[in-house]
Amino acid sequence: MLLRAFAKINLDLRVLGRREDGYHEVRTILQTIDWCDEIHMEPSDRFEFAALGVSDDDSNLVVRAVRAYERLAGVEAKVRIQLIKNIPVGRGLGGGSADAAVTFMGLQRLYKKLLDRDRVFEVLRNLGSDVPFFAVGGQAAGFGRGDEVVGLDAFTDSWLVLIDPGIEIATREAYSWLTVPHKSNSIEGFRVDDASGCEADEARNDFEVPVFERYPELAEIKRELQQSGAYHASLSGSGSMIYGQFQMVSEAVRAGSQLGIRRRTKVTKALPRWEYFQRMVEE
Repeated sequence: MLLRAFAKINLDLRVLGRREDGYHEVRTILQTIDWCDEIHMEPSDRFEFAALGVSDDDSNLVVRAVRAYERLAGVEAKVRIQLIKNIPVGRGLGGGSADAAVTFMGLQRLYKKLLDRDRVFEVLRNLGSDVPFFAVGGQAAGFGRGDEVVGLDAFTDSWLVLIDPGIEIATREAYSWLTVPHKSNSIEGFRVDDASGCEADEARNDFEVPVFERYPELAEIKRELQQSGAYHASLSGSGSMIYGQFQMVSEAVRAGSQLGIRRRTKVTKALPRWEYFQRMVEE
């Protein structure tokens, strides 16, 4: 079985403050895109996992997803899994979360064991805030710490140019940057209040202010995308990938060719929910 774990971008991301449980309250619009890691899964006499360039122990989200499936389903996963990473780490594309969710769904398909949907989503939430979204796909709204996901009927039919600056940003560290120095980590101390310059109903990413302050080259990449014709450009998640949205594939290809002379770029598209699930599994 070949499983495709597609990446996501954040079309909008607001951080509303810190919660009592230590996480942050967010409101976000997520969209799956046509860029994926590959997960090869086949029956075996024991559990085996291999991945190049990332950890292959219990700290890996794929391994954690397997263990979580075993606990919930009450079975021993005798399966060989090979993970091929194409989505770069620490870029705000949710690659690790996608790997976990798709692995869990792949095991459900492999063992054909019916599991309670609410309990499945609870398990996915425990794996990570972004993980439940990848069991929904397409375009969805995220609430709470991002783990409460509602699928949207809307679809942003756009072509994308993604520019990778080669910078890895840890999500936990990016959240710490949202607080104004010498102030408490409350909504009153959040930099987003004094910085975005966006209208209330205009799409934005609240991480751009602190991330761009530390990495001004990312703000320059965003400007370059806008100058190349993108009708919207933004940081994805907590960064560092910058994407631009284009109406026409020809526009995206032209911009990608121009910007790719100096930077690593990828031209791709948004994935609707039906296509996301249709292409996820190949047996």
